[in-house]
Amino acid sequence: MTTFAIEDFAAGCKRVMDQASNQKEAARAYLAEAVARCGPLEIMRALQAAVPPDANIGELIVHASPELTMLYARVPARFQSGIHDHTVSAVIAQLEGQEVNHIFERDAAGSLEEARAITVRSGEILTLDKDVIHCIENPGDAPAHALHLYQGDFGALSERRSLWSWGAHQQKPFSFPELLQESATAMHQSGNRSGLNALVKAIPASKALIDALPE
Repeated sequence: MTTFAIEDFAAGCKRVMDQASNQKEAARAYLAEAVARCGPLEIMRALQAAVPPDANIGELIVHASPELTMLYARVPARFQSGIHDHTVSAVIAQLEGQEVNHIFERDAAGSLEEARAITVRSGEILTLDKDVIHCIENPGDAPAHALHLYQGDFGALSERRSLWSWGAHQQKPFSFPELLQESATAMHQSGNRSGLNALVKAIPASKALIDALPE
């Protein structure tokens, strides 16, 4: 297995995307080749070295440029996220554990309904179209690790992105603190105490917002 270098990978990925007619497929193929060549554990090593041990949800971005964002998805055990969009296509390499993507679509009245769930397991690659609305879940008892690629700069895209409240599905502007809040609300309303405890362990600052949730 060869060494995985984040900035070298980013440069190569942007190069093949720029040369391709289908940028999402080019990114998927380039990421799949990197996983096969370097191995999931080597990619995890490089990602872990790039973020602080107590990184919050907004500090897991390991590369950002106008063409590409790379996010280290370090998902706590039993975690459920809030419902959100990206507004750009995504390619996900699952490195350890599994991630369930719950995909939502609008019904005839414009309300959100869950349409399907897609599970991506260690060593697998998943692509999501730019208009996908979803939430993620780690159904396992250990943290799940993945590398997410997004076609664009998340920092510049934030004002275009949206969150939806859990249950009522009311649309609102996106931010990482609000995503954390909606994720905690989702687990609270689902009775997912294990997920809340794992979230506090992973992001200690989340304890205050969890303690403030209604009984």
